[in-house]
Amino acid sequence: MPEVKVVEYPSVPSSEDISRALGELDGLVLVGSWGPAEWLGLREELRRIGARWHRVVYVDRERDPQVSGLSLEDLVASFKAYLESSAGYIAVVVSDAGKRVSRRELLKAGLGVFFVYTAMPEVRAEQCLSLRSCGICLPSCPYGALSQKPPQVSERKCTECGLCASYCPTGLLYVPSHPPTAARRLFHELKSRGAANVIVTCPEGRALVYEDETGLSGAVVELPCIAALRIHEYLFARQVGLRVVPYCPNRLREKCPRGGAAEEYLSLIAETESLLAGRPEATPAWIEKLPALASPLAGDKDEWVQLSRLPLFRVDVNREACTLCGACVKACPAHALTLVRDGGYKLKFTHAECIGCGACMGVCPERAVSVVRAANPLFLSTRQSLEVASSPEAHCKRCGAQIGPEVKIKRLAGRLSRAGVPPAQLERLWLCEKCKQEALADEFREFLSSSSS
Repeated sequence: MPEVKVVEYPSVPSSEDISRALGELDGLVLVGSWGPAEWLGLREELRRIGARWHRVVYVDRERDPQVSGLSLEDLVASFKAYLESSAGYIAVVVSDAGKRVSRRELLKAGLGVFFVYTAMPEVRAEQCLSLRSCGICLPSCPYGALSQKPPQVSERKCTECGLCASYCPTGLLYVPSHPPTAARRLFHELKSRGAANVIVTCPEGRALVYEDETGLSGAVVELPCIAALRIHEYLFARQVGLRVVPYCPNRLREKCPRGGAAEEYLSLIAETESLLAGRPEATPAWIEKLPALASPLAGDKDEWVQLSRLPLFRVDVNREACTLCGACVKACPAHALTLVRDGGYKLKFTHAECIGCGACMGVCPERAVSVVRAANPLFLSTRQSLEVASSPEAHCKRCGAQIGPEVKIKRLAGRLSRAGVPPAQLERLWLCEKCKQEALADEFREFLSSSSS
């Protein structure tokens, strides 16, 4: 069982004391009445000395209950559960050999002072590699910090905003310093204790939340950046019935190095909400795939909406070019494409399963498949399939047996005809395997008969 302690400090504790405690614990919930600026200073100092700053949550005993409407005990219990769920994750650690430290700091912290726990993202590499055609997350970083497959993160360029993780429809990209499962546990705890709203903000934004005079209310959840809350966990919070308020006002974004990421994230949230408006809360889905998380919350409007950010996708098929060969069906790792035989052939697409990886495009010999970023609330919510191509069943001209999609045989016959193949040989395309063998045997007998005469 993870060991997380709740400790009350009347005044700001020393970073050395907290660092020492974190060496023996899985997390600390600090309770006090010191100001946000003092907490921010402690947090930054913990990071500077190589302590596990991400395993500390500060609860302001006066302001947080007032803003959230929850009791101090409920808030503390919720954040304790969050830290317990975080215990199995290890934050990305980077070296900082050029950092200047005092002899006293070196003696106290040892060589660990030259390492820093970060909020950089991580990917489940083996699973990501299996999606060979997918690179959706790579262009999502406003700072160009992602490259290669599986994605590698540039320590120099990464601002630790976490935005990129929202652009992975499979949920394989995440920030281990603030784990997805822990965020979901936190939202579940807060809702069960009576919370209606959650205010997601950064350490700098926390002070502004307390000063806000517009009636802003909700449990304050502090992350390195509002963009660090993946859209996956945003949808989970919506499912349990929480209203999530990403709080990052203009005056904060304008002077923040992560301001561009925050702007992009707010646009992503707005685009997401346009699809979900009007749906009641749903049974929470403890899954990672983004389409499945959006499905229970989607509206019932039967209209395809072109998206610029939210990674939901539609597969388009050129019916004139598709031969219903089934290559795309075999390649799809999400089983979003199926080939149905029902008196003919139908290629069906399930919007609520598609992860937009592009595997179907890569294997199509006719180049008939394309993937576009779009969403249809009705197809998401009902999880129904859409027919994207079809063909009658072709039958053997000798025995009448089924021999495959008619369009496939016609397309092949046309190509061979243009290549100069004689009509007699083209006719064999319309025979089943058994009749083809019989036709060859008939031709061979005719050849022998003509040779003997």
